[in-house]
Amino acid sequence: MITIYFTDNSLTFTTEEYIPSADERLLSESEVTSANLDNLFDSCNKIVVRSADCEAAAERFATRFAYLEAAGGIVENDKGEVLLIFRFGRYDLPKGRIEAGEDTLSAAMREIEEETGVTGLNFVATLGNTLHAYNVYGKWELKRTHWFAFSCQRSELTPQTEEDITAATWVDKQELTECMTNSYPTIREIIYQYEHRS
Repeated sequence: MITIYFTDNSLTFTTEEYIPSADERLLSESEVTSANLDNLFDSCNKIVVRSADCEAAAERFATRFAYLEAAGGIVENDKGEVLLIFRFGRYDLPKGRIEAGEDTLSAAMREIEEETGVTGLNFVATLGNTLHAYNVYGKWELKRTHWFAFSCQRSELTPQTEEDITAATWVDKQELTECMTNSYPTIREIIYQYEHRS
């Protein structure tokens, strides 16, 4: 199963055996390919495309986008608090584009440090990746973000305001649940993976 997020909407490519739930709309691959991306979610915010080869179907769909790679992560401090940023009116996790010649783990650490001012990150785990599509000045982009978990000592934070980050904050687990009601499905997915990692 491969899911591409469009802010609060999702497009999932899956196998033919999958049966969509009541809040999902089932479309054929040809309907999604020919659909205007701006109108794809007019009647439903969760669309499912069944295919015998969901990876190939997702790859064909992805050819419509400019593609970029990013990395970011979840940071938990020694007090059990999680690091969040606040940008564009929602809670988010620090992340950003991978620079030329940079590996995903190094990029995640650099972006977290730049966006929040946190120091002393220690790698804990790899959490997987997410796909997120968005329209930038009339051009669609598809971003694959590689996610990692880190630990550190609690420290003062400085939000990177030039990246439109208005706050960087430590939140306890109870606050985290509340903050996720004002976040993105991709971020909730990564938080879930982090909380349920083995």
